[in-house]
Amino acid sequence: CFQTWCYVDAKSCKKNSAEDIYKSNYFSHFSPEYDVFYSYSTCNTTDYFWKQQLESLATNASVVGGISITATVPRDDDETLNKKWPDGTILTPRETEDNYFDDTIPFGGIYIDYMNSIVKLSKGDIRNVTYTHTSKGSLNRYKSGSRFTAAVRDVQNGLVDMAVGDFWVTGERLKMTSFTVPIVYDKTVLVVPKPGQKSNLTYQTQKVFDPFTPGLWAVVIAIVLAAALLSVWFSDREMAAKKRYGMKLKLDQSRRPPKRRKFAYFRLILDAILEKGMFFFSAGIEQDTGASLPHKVLMFGFGFFILIAVSAYV
Repeated sequence: CFQTWCYVDAKSCKKNSAEDIYKSNYFSHFSPEYDVFYSYSTCNTTDYFWKQQLESLATNASVVGGISITATVPRDDDETLNKKWPDGTILTPRETEDNYFDDTIPFGGIYIDYMNSIVKLSKGDIRNVTYTHTSKGSLNRYKSGSRFTAAVRDVQNGLVDMAVGDFWVTGERLKMTSFTVPIVYDKTVLVVPKPGQKSNLTYQTQKVFDPFTPGLWAVVIAIVLAAALLSVWFSDREMAAKKRYGMKLKLDQSRRPPKRRKFAYFRLILDAILEKGMFFFSAGIEQDTGASLPHKVLMFGFGFFILIAVSAYV
C-alpha cells in the first residue's frame, strides 16, 4: 500500500474524531489481547485504494492461474526470518547455522507469515509456496558479502521462483531480478549536534582557526617563515638594505658596525616575514619583475602552496 497510515487510539477516536479507523488483524494473530487500530484519513490520506484491493480479492479473480511457488529464504535467526523446531521454538544462531540446509525443519518468522497470508487471501490463485534454503553455490559466491544477495542470485539463476525476506532494493540486486512493491520503507536521516548559540567575541575570533588543526597551522607558519628566509637569501640584500634603510651590509673590516649590520639583516628578515604573511592571508603573490630567477621560482612555489591551503580551508 502506497498510502500513509498511522496507529491511533481507538477509544479516543471513536469519541472525538470523525475519521475512519480499522482494527489490525495481524497482531491479533500472535496474541488475541493485542488490539491495535490504524487509520488512513487521520494521516491525511485515503483508504480508497485499500478498499479497492479488498474488493478485488473478494471477487476471487484468477491472476496467476493457481501456480505453485518455490521460494528461497535467507539464513536468519530473529523474529522476521527463522527456523523452528516442531514445538515452535526458534533455533538458536548456532542451531540455525547447523540446520539451515535441512528443509524438513520449517522456516518461520514475520515474512513467512506474511507470505502465507497472501496465499490464503488468493483463494487458490496461488496454490502453495514451498520454502527452501539458498544454494551453496550462491552463498559461496557472496561468502564475504550478503546472504540476501546470494538468495536473489538463486532467483536470477532460475533455481527458485522468488525470495522471501526483508530485502533492501539495491542497484546490484535490481540487475538480477525484479522486486515486488516494498512493504517497508527505511527512512535515512542525518543527525548532527544542535548548533551552538555562542556569540561572544572570543568564540567568533577562534572560529577562523577551526578548519586546520594546531599541527597543520604550525606547518603553515613554518613554510611562511622558510619562504621569507629564502626570499632574503635569493634577493639582492645589499641593494635592499641601502634602498630601504640607508645601510650598507658590506663595509671595510675596520669600519664595519656590527650592531647596525645585524639590525639591517633583522629588518630584511622581518619585512620578508610580514610580506610573505600578507601574501598568504591575502591569497595572492606580488611578483617583482626585477627579482632574480631563484626568487621568482620560490614565489611561484609559495603561490602554489597558497592555492592548496585556500582550497583545503574553504
